[in-house]
Amino acid sequence: MLNLIFSLLFVSGWIFVSGSEVHTVTVQPGEDVTLQCSNISAYPTQTDWFRVVNKTKPSCVSSMYGSDSEASFCHGFGNRNFNMSSNVSFVFLQIKRVDLSDAGLYFCGFYISGHTVISNAVELRIQGKIGVNDIFICSYAFV
Repeated sequence: MLNLIFSLLFVSGWIFVSGSEVHTVTVQPGEDVTLQCSNISAYPTQTDWFRVVNKTKPSCVSSMYGSDSEASFCHGFGNRNFNMSSNVSFVFLQIKRVDLSDAGLYFCGFYISGHTVISNAVELRIQGKIGVNDIFICSYAFV
C-alpha cells in the first residue's frame, strides 16, 4: 500500500492529511509501542523516521540504510529507549517505556530517485497528554 503525504493540517486536535490517512495509536505511560510504516522501496535505500510535536518543525528520530544495517539515532533519541528495524514489507520504530514527551506525529521517509518520499504517518497519543489544539501546517513537495 502506497501512501504519500502532501500536506499536514492540525486543527483543534484533528489531523487532516492530503493524500493519506493518519493512523492514531494511544498508549499508557510506561508501555512499549511499535510504530510501523509501509516499506515503499523495492530496493535497499535510506529510510528515516521523523516526529512533529506541537507545531514545531519535523525532528529527525532515526535513520538506516536497507533492512540489514544498524540504525543510527538523531540528537536526543539515541540515549533513549528507541529501536528502528525493517523487513521486506515494513519499517518499525519501537519505543520502550513511553512517557508524555514521546507524543507526536511520527512519519517515515524513503530516499528514492534523489528525493525523500513520505510513506505514512502515525499519531502517537499518550494517555494523560492533551492533544494538539493549535493550527500547524507542514507542506511537502514531491516530484
